[in-house]
Amino acid sequence: MLALGCSLAPWDWDDCVAEFLGEVVDRTLSPIFKLLLEAIAKVVIEAVEAVMKAVAFLWIYIPTGDVQNNGAISWIHTRTTFIMISVATLAVIVGAIQMAVSHRGEPLRDILKSLLTMVVVNAGLLSVVGALVDYADQFSGWIIGEALATNKHDFAKELTIRMVEPLKSPTELLGFAMIIFVGILMVICAIIQLALMVVRYGMLVLLVGIFPITTAATNTEMGMMWFKRSLAWLFGFILYKPVAALIYAAAITMISTPAAPKGVTPPKGTPEMLNIVMGVTMMLLAVVALPAILRFVSPKTS
Repeated sequence: MLALGCSLAPWDWDDCVAEFLGEVVDRTLSPIFKLLLEAIAKVVIEAVEAVMKAVAFLWIYIPTGDVQNNGAISWIHTRTTFIMISVATLAVIVGAIQMAVSHRGEPLRDILKSLLTMVVVNAGLLSVVGALVDYADQFSGWIIGEALATNKHDFAKELTIRMVEPLKSPTELLGFAMIIFVGILMVICAIIQLALMVVRYGMLVLLVGIFPITTAATNTEMGMMWFKRSLAWLFGFILYKPVAALIYAAAITMISTPAAPKGVTPPKGTPEMLNIVMGVTMMLLAVVALPAILRFVSPKTS
């Protein structure tokens, strides 16, 4: 017992032996758990890099489908032209009745304005929407590239490096746990964002397809409300991609920003990790940006 550092009193031997066995177990198992955690972190990092390369910025890499020469949109326009003409005729009849009852010229002005709107929209809708979609795609790729300061368009690799490397620092006390947490969130964000971009394109096709119908009755209160709401939704879905890219760019910039000014030693253990958490949280915000955009651009109705 003296070799273990215990006293000569037998009644102290239980505590002394328990303390010694605890130290032995701690020294034996700690390296094992550390190796196990490092192995898990390495697997997660590799999985994150593979998944990020596969899906992280597919919504940036893949341009939005062609709107101007889209077969589905042309098919919808062809099959709904009679609806547009019928709605326009009914709106003209309603306007004529209003003019006859009120004996005023405002309904005639509204009818002419509605018909002019319908003609202009049918003539230039595809060209305008196609140009706006192209600009949105170009801006999205440009803003992400600026945030990553790369011209090689290898966005997934750059983002993975920027998000994972700081967590490998020995000053990060919870680095390995955060790698696992961040990796899971990055994969979830990437998959959801890709799914939302698919939904965005589908909604653009549908909205552009039925939009001419909404212009046929803008001389009536209900028709004008329908037109404004359709226009707001169309612009909302066009804006979603560049807004989501802007949020991602802000998150990447936040992750890349030093935790402390140059020359100042940051406190041990948390600054880099805090930047990572805040950046990933901002990426999650991009997932819920679509409802916010639609609410922002859509006119309020009573």
